[in-house]
Amino acid sequence: MLIAAYAIGSQSGYVYVRAEYPLAVQHLKIAINQAELMGLLGDHILGSDFSFHLKIKEGAGAFVCGEETALLASIEGKRGMPRARPPFPAIEGLWGKPTNINNVETYANIRSIILEGSKAYAAIGTAGSKGTKIFSLTGKINNTGLVEVPMGTTLREVIYEIGGGIPKGRLFKAAQMGGPSGGCLPPRYLDLPSTMNP
Repeated sequence: MLIAAYAIGSQSGYVYVRAEYPLAVQHLKIAINQAELMGLLGDHILGSDFSFHLKIKEGAGAFVCGEETALLASIEGKRGMPRARPPFPAIEGLWGKPTNINNVETYANIRSIILEGSKAYAAIGTAGSKGTKIFSLTGKINNTGLVEVPMGTTLREVIYEIGGGIPKGRLFKAAQMGGPSGGCLPPRYLDLPSTMNP
């Protein structure tokens, strides 16, 4: 986010986190504090004329706040409801000002692209879906947690090779993909590559 802020001349930003994730909020607070102590956030970063302040906004857990205009309304203290566009957030977003809104996963890719180049990033994944994807392994699986895999990785690889399979050798029935608005994938899709293309 700091790189994006520098690129567009922004001086402040928010990380929106659901309040149901207190450990994530705690870790973010520690990371922000450490970055401030190191001179990587705050006024005159690394002695430059660039200043950037990062705040955490704990959301109330409404799934609808995954939609960008609903998320902005929530940060403003309003009910998290989507609004009609135009105007788009890039023109009139948070508190009526131009706003760049991305998810943390997107921002996390910027560093690698800058350091290693776009060709190296594009070499990861598939022809139509470049880079990596983060999966949250929860529920009845041996190894839970967040995992990052190249696009094109199959659900079978994620569940059995990384996730360690299903406890007690039970059979796979389905995996929920895409959160509450997603769907459940039955066993016949275990070997389908994960891509952004249908």
